[in-house]
Amino acid sequence: MLLACDIGNSSSVFGIFDTEGNIVKTFRVNTSEMSSVKDLNQNFSKNFDLKCVEGVSISSVVPSVDNVYKDFFKKFNIDPLFISSKIKLNIRICAENPEQLGSDRIANISYAHFVSQKFQIVVDSGTALTIDAVNENGDFLGGIIFPGLSSLAACLPLSTEKLPLINITENIGKPQRLLGTNTEMSIMSGVYYGTLFLIKGFIENICGYYNAGINNLNVIFTGGQSCLFFENINIKGKKILDEFFTLKGIKYLYDLNVN
Repeated sequence: MLLACDIGNSSSVFGIFDTEGNIVKTFRVNTSEMSSVKDLNQNFSKNFDLKCVEGVSISSVVPSVDNVYKDFFKKFNIDPLFISSKIKLNIRICAENPEQLGSDRIANISYAHFVSQKFQIVVDSGTALTIDAVNENGDFLGGIIFPGLSSLAACLPLSTEKLPLINITENIGKPQRLLGTNTEMSIMSGVYYGTLFLIKGFIENICGYYNAGINNLNVIFTGGQSCLFFENINIKGKKILDEFFTLKGIKYLYDLNVN
């Protein structure tokens, strides 16, 4: 079995894949709760039997915990594969500095191109919202980074005296009204619809710029909050919602490099 680890800024997701490549179990936890070997031991012992794990593949955007994971898996005689631009890839990264590209974005784009050789856009909504594009030839064309829903909501109280902090993870859904009739509703509408219109606008402009037609376009939505936008974004091509798309990409890159 393979353990795939997606270590994000706010939360981390872990998945066990069986020998046939199917996800058999997952769990999500706050990244701050996985900051020491003791933390990892407690959380994994509650969720996974690591004695059955033969390999580990890790995407981490939190470098400060990378050595913690290395030390932890040493106990199981496992040397984890860390996703980066330096490993074997099935895509060509067209970027000024490929080493700066987040490992989660590499996993997303690599897996997208593995699944389908179309023009594809991956929308990953979490602490940050990323929108990345890959063409039919496997060229990673570049991407967009924007604050995620929670990050947007959190910035308002920092710059104002009267606007409250809205807990997006507990309260967000599609607001019933575009124009809010109280402060909280107005913030919710601004954060939600602002992000929705931004995603739609970027997708339309990317497709227009690269002349991506209806028969040659996939738009993949992943990340903890992408489900909030999926139904409300109408596009020309095919829409795909996959909560565990990044984990699958992490697993795919392990297979490409180790097996």
